[in-house]
Amino acid sequence: MAIRLPAQGGAPRLYRLPHLAEVTGGLRGRIPPVDRVVGLDPESEFLFLATAKQELLALDLGSGRVDTVATGIAQAVLGPDGTLYAVDAKRRVVSLSRRTRFTWPHPLAGVPRDLFGSSDQRLVAVIPQDPPQLLTAAADQPPAVRPIAAGSDVAATRWGDLVAVASDSGVALYDPLGRRAAAFVRLADRPRALAFSPSGHRIYVARRASLGLAVIDRFERRELDGVALPGPATTLRLDPLGRWLLARPALGDSAWIVDLPIKRHTGAVGTTWQTDLPAVSPDGVLLFRRGADLVAMRPDSLTETGRVNGGAADLWVSSTWLPRGSAPASQAGGDALAAEAAGTEGPLYVQVSTSQNPEWSGRLADDLARAGLAARVLPPQNPDDGYRVVLGPYATRAQAEAIGRKLGRPFWIYQPGQ
Repeated sequence: MAIRLPAQGGAPRLYRLPHLAEVTGGLRGRIPPVDRVVGLDPESEFLFLATAKQELLALDLGSGRVDTVATGIAQAVLGPDGTLYAVDAKRRVVSLSRRTRFTWPHPLAGVPRDLFGSSDQRLVAVIPQDPPQLLTAAADQPPAVRPIAAGSDVAATRWGDLVAVASDSGVALYDPLGRRAAAFVRLADRPRALAFSPSGHRIYVARRASLGLAVIDRFERRELDGVALPGPATTLRLDPLGRWLLARPALGDSAWIVDLPIKRHTGAVGTTWQTDLPAVSPDGVLLFRRGADLVAMRPDSLTETGRVNGGAADLWVSSTWLPRGSAPASQAGGDALAAEAAGTEGPLYVQVSTSQNPEWSGRLADDLARAGLAARVLPPQNPDDGYRVVLGPYATRAQAEAIGRKLGRPFWIYQPGQ
C-alpha cells in the first residue's frame, strides 16, 4: 500500500501498489498540515507525522483519530520494535510503545544531531560536541556516552546494534553498548554518505571523488568489491528488503538505480529528492515524483505501472499495512492484483534458520539474496535467542509456502506479533 498525506492538511488517501489504484474508504479522519513522515508501525497501525510547528502526531490508521504525542520536538524516530522516540529542545525524551506514552526521567546530554531506535526500547544518538558523543539510553537507566570520531554522515543498523561514522579517511564502526571494541575501515577516498543493508551485514559507502560505491563487510571489517556508478553520489537509500539501492548523483535531479544482488547500476529516472521520495516499497515498486505527478515503476525494467496526477505536492509512505477487511482496490475488471488482494493474509515471513553465529547467518542471507530471494538477518530480541534468517514479506500463505518449498530445507512461516 501507498498512503498519500496532503501536505497542506486534509483527508489521507490509500492506494494499492503496483498500479496506484485508489482504495476508496480505506482511511478515515483528517490531518493538519504536515512537514515529514517519521514512520509507520504496521502492527500497532500508527502512522507518526511531524509538523512544521515541531509537533509530533500519531494517526491511528484504523480509527482515523489524530493524537499529539509531543510538542517542541527536535528529533523523532521510530524504532525497529515499533517504539517511538521523541527528543525536545530541552533534551527531554518521550517514548510511545504499545499505545503507552512515557516521559523519561533523565534528559539527554544534548540535543541529538542523529537519532536511531534500537532493540530493547533503547535509543542511540549522536550528540554534536567536540569530540562528538555516541549516546545510548533507556527509560529505566541514565544515558551512557562515549566519544567517537568526528565525521559527516552517520548511519546505524535497523536494530541499532552498530553505528558507522564517515570520517576523513574511512569508516569508523561502534557498538553502542560497548560490547566490542571500535573498528576502522580505511578507504582510498573520503566517504560521503552511508547506508546499511537491512540485515546490517553490509555498509554501502558513497565517496566524494571516486565513481561508484565502496562496500564494507561489518563482520570481517574490510572493504569488499564495490558498485560502479556513472559518478559520485551524495545520498543513498535502500528498500526494506535490500534488493534495490537508490543513489543521488552529485549533479542533477535524478536517481540512479542499483540491483544489489548483482551489484549493477541498471538505470536512472529524473526526479527531485525529498525526505519521503524517491523510494522503493517493500514489494519492490519504485515511487518517485515526475513533474506534478507521482509515478510507480518497476525498477528492473523501468516500466511505468501507475501514476497519480497531481500527487507530487503531497507526502507519501509505502508499507505492508493493509486496512482490516480490505477489498480489492482496482475496479478495472478483476485482474490478478484484485484476486491476490482478496486472499491477503500477510505480511508473512519464511524463517529458514536460527543460529548463534551472526557471521554464518549473514553469509546464508547473502547466498539467498544472490539467488534472487528477499533475505535478511534479524538479530536476537532476547539473550537466549539466535540470529534468524528470514525471507519476505509475502502477502499470502500460499506465496510463502511456495517459496519455502523451493528451498529444499526445513522452514517456518510466521507473522509478526504471532
